[in-house]
Amino acid sequence: MVEEIVIPALVALGTIMVLGFIGNYIFNRTQIPSIVWLLLFGLIVGYIIRERYVLNESFLYNFSGFFAAIAIVIILFDGGINTDLHQLFKGAPRGLLLTISGFCLSLLATLLIIVGLSAAGILPIELGDSFAVGIILGAIVGGTSSPIVIPLACRLRNLQEKTKVILSIESIITDPLAIVVVLAGVYMIVVARSPDLALGIKNLVSTFSVGIVVGTILGFAWLPVMHKVRKEQFSYILTLAVVFLVYSLTALLVGVEEGGAGAGAISCLMFGLVLGNGKKLLKMIKYEGKAFEMDGQTKQFHSLTSFVIRTFFFVYLGMMVSFQKTEFIIVGILVLFVLLLLRFLAVHISTFKGSFEKDDKQTMTVIMPRGLAAAILAISFGPVLVREGGLNLGAAMEGFFQDVAFVVILGTAIICTIGVSIISHCEKKKIEVANEKQTDSEKIDEIIGK
Repeated sequence: MVEEIVIPALVALGTIMVLGFIGNYIFNRTQIPSIVWLLLFGLIVGYIIRERYVLNESFLYNFSGFFAAIAIVIILFDGGINTDLHQLFKGAPRGLLLTISGFCLSLLATLLIIVGLSAAGILPIELGDSFAVGIILGAIVGGTSSPIVIPLACRLRNLQEKTKVILSIESIITDPLAIVVVLAGVYMIVVARSPDLALGIKNLVSTFSVGIVVGTILGFAWLPVMHKVRKEQFSYILTLAVVFLVYSLTALLVGVEEGGAGAGAISCLMFGLVLGNGKKLLKMIKYEGKAFEMDGQTKQFHSLTSFVIRTFFFVYLGMMVSFQKTEFIIVGILVLFVLLLLRFLAVHISTFKGSFEKDDKQTMTVIMPRGLAAAILAISFGPVLVREGGLNLGAAMEGFFQDVAFVVILGTAIICTIGVSIISHCEKKKIEVANEKQTDSEKIDEIIGK
């Protein structure tokens, strides 16, 4: 059985890498996110595997936990080293406002949808369990994707600089926020078996604080070592190895069953933030020696690693999706449209009295793509909540989190692509009309002058 799937598996792996490159190439030229092609390819591969090799989802789920842990470490570390602290502080107030309002509104709306559908008997969940399911699902789809948002925002010439900063801050912060909230929720449900809000908030605060402190301390400790070994061959591999150790050490300090994974995630983010902004941070603490930070070659290597992980996980999510129940698709579409409506409200709140252009507000509304964090969380914790732990949702909810996440991720990517294209086209027409008027005015002035 294993030998029969070796060649098809290698073909699939090679195709995934090719698709990742082609998708990135298309994104750089057309603003169409590569996740659209990767998710659809994963959907096709998953269908072939089920039909041809008669493998159920359990075979694929067996690897999800390990791969998810690696992906969480990579995505947060990469986010940290590529975050400019100066820009982060510059746009922090409104960026944080968009982050909190967008995430909280998304979570609350998803919760109400799930509870309502459960009460109406459309979803096979007990009303008591629907609150936990709604919160977890809301957190999973609550944040935007920095690998899509940041390059796209930087490429849009018509956007104000402050708008680009706000969108970037939101996408950077929501990944760790979503991961930690989901981990805290799963901890309460699966480990503590007590969906206590006070316990959840306490766990969330302790997770963030321990992760921030440990990651920052280890980051400053590793800065001089990284600087000394930077000229050694493959030194960037050493830094990557240390990132995994930072995650593991923090998780063990907090306790694996006490929410340690969430603390480890935050620790990796802070570790990357320190390494990527070493010079600024050393200057802030009035360090009088030579300042240093991560070099461009090492950043490039970690960006490549992040690219491979992103490419793999989007296809992996597509493979997980089975669409066996129509109601799951309906839930995904319903959540998608509600998220779009609430996005408008969150943008209005964060730009209130901020002298933002109308086109900027419209662009901020449609740039809401969900991405890798949502894929990782749906694959990692969906099966945990359905098959084990305190909820015992049963076979009727098999694949629920993956199916809904797939619809939302694909839908938000399409909305982002179409929305940005329409806004850019309208803006281009305005510029052309303005140029024509200016040309006509110059011609008239020239005639009058003669």
